[in-house]
Amino acid sequence: MEGHTILSERLEEQMKAIEWARTEQKRLLKEKGERLSKELMEKMAPFILNQKE
Repeated sequence: MEGHTILSERLEEQMKAIEWARTEQKRLLKEKGERLSKELMEKMAPFILNQKE
């Protein structure tokens, strides 16, 4: 079961916190995807180039 923490009693502040968390999640996922793509290209580029020869 997940625990929930109330950051504020005010709904407006809770909504801002949720929006911030969603934005951070998107940013982190984008960074992770870019990093993984870069690593994959670095590992696969020599293999792909050798296949063309």
